[in-house]
Amino acid sequence: MSGSLLIDLIVFGLTGFGVFFSLLRFLIGPTSFDRLMAINTMNVMIIGLISLLAYTFKNNMYMDIAILYGLLGFIETIVFARYLENQAKTFNEGAEAKSVDGDAK
Repeated sequence: MSGSLLIDLIVFGLTGFGVFFSLLRFLIGPTSFDRLMAINTMNVMIIGLISLLAYTFKNNMYMDIAILYGLLGFIETIVFARYLENQAKTFNEGAEAKSVDGDAK
């Protein structure tokens, strides 16, 4: 086994562990923000994994896929963060309406 192959196996294995633990955080995460960060971390590690595949197979098509995946991951994070922001605003507006009604009584 050559040194380069051993290093590749170690890097792919560690990246796989990182993706596994991010998936675990996504499933267990107590808040939605923990889940958002887990998805973002997974996206970054998967982009790195695709880039390593591009280097291993000496194929530039994988780099195009990694760039596209990065753009989609960025859009996914923005959309999910906006959704959480709107959900928090709706919750706060409901709490303010209840406190105003409670003070009037």
